[in-house]
This record gives sequence, C-alpha cells and structure tokens, in this order.
Amino acid sequence: MEETSFKLNAEDVLKKTFSPALKGYDPAEVDAFFDDVREDYLKFERFRQQFQDYIVKLETQNRRAREDAQQLEIELAKLQSRFKDLKPTDRPTPDNIDLLNRIGKLEKALWAKGVNPNTIK
Repeated sequence: MEETSFKLNAEDVLKKTFSPALKGYDPAEVDAFFDDVREDYLKFERFRQQFQDYIVKLETQNRRAREDAQQLEIELAKLQSRFKDLKPTDRPTPDNIDLLNRIGKLEKALWAKGVNPNTIK
C-alpha cells in the first residue's frame, strides 16, 4: 500500500503563526477557524490509524482464509482420490444404511461380551 505524505498535521496547525499586516484579518476569528481545522486533523489522524489497523486485520483474516482454502483443497483432493473408484451401486442406500446400523449394534453387543469383532473371520 502506498504511503501518502501530508504537508500538515494537527500540531503544525496549532503552532502556525502569521505576521501582522496593515489590512489583516481578525486574529480571534483566524484562531477559532484554525482550532476547528486542528480538531478535524486530529479526528482524521485517529480515523486514519483505525483504518490502517482495520486493513491489517482484514489482510490477516484474508491470509488465514486463503490458507484454510488451500487446506480444504488438499483435503478435497485426498477425498476425491480415495473415492474415485466408488461405483454408483456402492453409494449408500436406505438398505445399506440399515445394514450398517445393524452391524454396528452387533459389534457393540460383541464388545459388551468381551469379544473383539475385528478378530472374527
């Protein structure tokens, strides 16, 4: 991001003095005006800092989101390669799900009796 340089800041406005002239302006009016200008500069400087902080925060979130997206792409590729040979008939159906639930219950019953279902052939 390109840094913009300004000619003035709030302190420059506060410290500015003018040479008196024969046909000049009312000094109190000029001072009041520059007090307003200085106040606006202070607000602007606070806003600018908040804006820069917000940009840093968004850039950090954006970087994390890109990293997360890369991780998800890697995970997707792994899952796609894992299931690439899956045939339409291999897809879960209500019957398959029912069978899987029944197998799960039977395995649970075997574990309850102290039998490891993974060792049964």
